[in-house]
Amino acid sequence: MNQPPPQVIEQIAAYLHVSPDQIKCIPIRHGTLERNNVWQLTAMGRSFLLKQHLIPQPVGESTFTPFQIETSVLLRLHQAGCRVPELYWWSDSAKCLLMEWCGDTTLDDLAQESSPDELKQVVQNTVQAFCQLEAEFAISADTFKPYIYPVNYSVFLPDVMQTLLDQGRKTLDYLAWLKGGPISANHAGTLDTIWDRLSNRLHRAIPALGSLDYNARNIVIDGDTLTFIDFGSIGWDWSERRLVQSLNSFGTNRANGNFISLLRAEIVQEYATEVARHREGWSATEIAAQVDCHHLLFYLLIIHRLLQSTAQPDAPESIATLQAWDDPKARFQRALALLTTSHLSEDPDIAHIQETIAAFRDA
Repeated sequence: MNQPPPQVIEQIAAYLHVSPDQIKCIPIRHGTLERNNVWQLTAMGRSFLLKQHLIPQPVGESTFTPFQIETSVLLRLHQAGCRVPELYWWSDSAKCLLMEWCGDTTLDDLAQESSPDELKQVVQNTVQAFCQLEAEFAISADTFKPYIYPVNYSVFLPDVMQTLLDQGRKTLDYLAWLKGGPISANHAGTLDTIWDRLSNRLHRAIPALGSLDYNARNIVIDGDTLTFIDFGSIGWDWSERRLVQSLNSFGTNRANGNFISLLRAEIVQEYATEVARHREGWSATEIAAQVDCHHLLFYLLIIHRLLQSTAQPDAPESIATLQAWDDPKARFQRALALLTTSHLSEDPDIAHIQETIAAFRDA
């Protein structure tokens, strides 16, 4: 069993006023995988989370290390009342953080083990906390500016979006073969027109400052209380993209794990209504459509990844994907179901694409 460095345990023992042998550390697991830098630390009948950053140097051209970034961001966000762990102790030399223990399970785990109906209150609470977090990042943008991952976002983000859109459109062509042949020229032209409108909509969206590590595993649950974790990297991205990936579970490295979406139309409407109050020039209808677009694109890209992995199974990335996701056929069928049944807005273009995919599948 991997353990933290002995000197770290000694320093924490001094901070907690206990002897080192009164401290126990259990590695955190993600499914079948054991993490080598995060532990549940127990002492005096209390639990804490101990995290060691394994990257000691600044990333890219940044001035700060992930440890320094997460320390500063957590202190600021917790002071503002956001649902993030309270930070108790840290070691600059060991790059370790001792923080509040916020629960025994993640939203990803809970989604795999419960029905979406059972998690309705948790999801509503998550959306509220997510909005508060995004709002605080906006308010504190000047404070966080030195810690932002250094890249030219005005060029980087449009390039990323275009790459994702191009892959998504290709995936529609691949899915056409479910009916036994390529898409017809007339049908392709109609899809291209719709896809251009969807692309323009996503390119028009304004990015927001926040975490660059967002997924359902980074939301820890204790009853109906949730906590966002992992702030070692922050930068600009789209809020709706963060929301979609935060509320979709991969069930990676789990027996019988599969894709689970916790997003429902009523949840998206609640989010859109809240965001429209302070996002000038944007209606709740348009914000809901943005969420729907990102959800559609998210699962098209998952299918693209599955097809690529099964077509090139010996590639290192494919091996990692197939090991993490286990049964590619079950994964493909689930992603296809979510593509055709997740009606998160009333946007006619998204509905048309979903109907087209359903027609490919049914044929």
